[in-house]
Amino acid sequence: MKKFLSALCVTALSLLVYGQDGHPSSISGNRRNFSFAWLTDVHLNSFAYAEDDLRQAVEDINANPDVDFTILSGDVTEFGDTKEFQLLEEILKGFRKPYLLLPGNHDVNWSENGCTMFDKIFRASHFCYDWQGVRFVGCGAGPSLRMGPPHIPREEILWLDSVYNATPAAQPVIFVNHFPLNADLSNYREVLRILKTRNTQAVLAGHLHVNRSYDADGIPGVIGRSSLRRKDPIGGYNLVSLKGDTLLFRERIIKTETRPAWDTIVFHPAIREVWTVKDVTDIASQGSIDGNLYIYTNTAGVVYALDADSGKTLWKYRTGNKIFSAPFITPQLVIVSSCDGCVYALNRQDGSMRWKYDTGYPIVACPTVADDTVYIGSSNGKFYSINPADGTVNWICEGLKGYIESRPATDRERVYTGTWGAMFYAIDRKTGKKVWEFDTRRGRYFSPGACWPVVLPYTANGGKQQEQVIVLSSDYFVRAFQPSTGEILWASDEAKGRESLGFSPDGKTMYIKGIKNNITAADISKGVYTPLWNTAMPYESNFIPTRMETTEQYVFIPTEFGVVHAVRTDGSGISWQWKVAHSAVTSLKNAGERRLIVMTMDGTVTCLKY
Repeated sequence: MKKFLSALCVTALSLLVYGQDGHPSSISGNRRNFSFAWLTDVHLNSFAYAEDDLRQAVEDINANPDVDFTILSGDVTEFGDTKEFQLLEEILKGFRKPYLLLPGNHDVNWSENGCTMFDKIFRASHFCYDWQGVRFVGCGAGPSLRMGPPHIPREEILWLDSVYNATPAAQPVIFVNHFPLNADLSNYREVLRILKTRNTQAVLAGHLHVNRSYDADGIPGVIGRSSLRRKDPIGGYNLVSLKGDTLLFRERIIKTETRPAWDTIVFHPAIREVWTVKDVTDIASQGSIDGNLYIYTNTAGVVYALDADSGKTLWKYRTGNKIFSAPFITPQLVIVSSCDGCVYALNRQDGSMRWKYDTGYPIVACPTVADDTVYIGSSNGKFYSINPADGTVNWICEGLKGYIESRPATDRERVYTGTWGAMFYAIDRKTGKKVWEFDTRRGRYFSPGACWPVVLPYTANGGKQQEQVIVLSSDYFVRAFQPSTGEILWASDEAKGRESLGFSPDGKTMYIKGIKNNITAADISKGVYTPLWNTAMPYESNFIPTRMETTEQYVFIPTEFGVVHAVRTDGSGISWQWKVAHSAVTSLKNAGERRLIVMTMDGTVTCLKY
């Protein structure tokens, strides 16, 4: 087997990859068990100890029976001189195991040989290598012979694109480059576009000389330390191990010690975008789905009906002003409100208007339909019950404090809604009279105004089935009320949530998105709040009020920066994450068959397959 594994992987549409026996290997995820050494920023000829650090690292790696191969991710020399590359070649001949090598900016920026010797000695500035079913793809870095921002050469981009096109969609890929994939790299968006066409699980980089994890636009990113010792007695590198689907990063001090894992990445299922629609205006509301019909609205006041399988537009209807509310789908109608003050009933099949009711004031509230009745709040202190057959009003409840934004919840006797006047109301469904009300007593900023309340069953002492009304306020308290009296059954601000909740399909577990970096799960099936687990998230804060979506396996977390996180419902952490856009996630909808429809504020509507 060749010690140096780089070379051209794509030739006339055929892919040449080197595995343990010279062929691609196909080992299932739960059987993967291998390790590789990761060196970066060797900077040979920079300091007197740089050569000694590299030679001792080679000896250390050769002596470790657990290491299968080595990756060197750039800046292997200081100036890219011919003599430096010849010395590097001599040292690397000492490896008794395969190695994968990339150039960094120091290897090409001041090259007296015109950036020719790296390819001449090491045959190529990129590699494609399969090991136990995982594909390692690395490409060179620049700019060549010019000072400037970090840049990946155009020929490397084209090579990378060809390799990814030839990679099986489900095969996990680890991408390696000298530079982190962020705004410092001039063409990082083009690289990320390619990486997201396949099952990229992690990106590795050097350049910064420190161990650090980061978010590469939704792909887990890791930056490795330099092999140089600096002020330490000896240099170091990283030992990376893949055990099953868990990638562990441990710092190795040469011939001294291996430190505990400082970063962990869990491989996720292959994610792909099934279809994407780009609207011409913002999307501030949540969408609705019923079977293959997906309905969303935008701030231009247009209602769109899409085929959930293909993303094809089935019909659209324009209202008289902006829309900030989520539509409600019935077997015959689509009910939606608009800032033109009207509630609309549209034909589900073709989008034609059946009727509209004019409240006389802009509406941002979301409608709900229960037992052939439309219920909707307003911005002028009124709450409406409307007949969906013809749009006539059954009753109007007046005197509510604050405007209404959320979708109300119902049980057999009452309808429940929160307002931005710090109030929560229970209204009799037959008469429209207020049954009870709750005041947070903390003012408008601390209202149950954005959270959609829910009515869920619980098992009381003695086994009797009862119901609880749950809502989360922006005072960080999630509260459960007794439906008929408004008595608080339980309340907690432990999770520090603000407005975003999610519930398991069986209604027994509640998920709370904290305003900082936490997701909390609690058992609510017995009419009390019982914390189950808390998962730390890879961001510092997340105030977006979008509802979380759930399945038996995942709870999907919206963020204010366009990333969707899939957290395992057993509390074991994040399974996968995906960057949809660069603005807030405004809607998450389970479309069945492991599909999730995501919308973002900038007008992006995407269906993900996971």
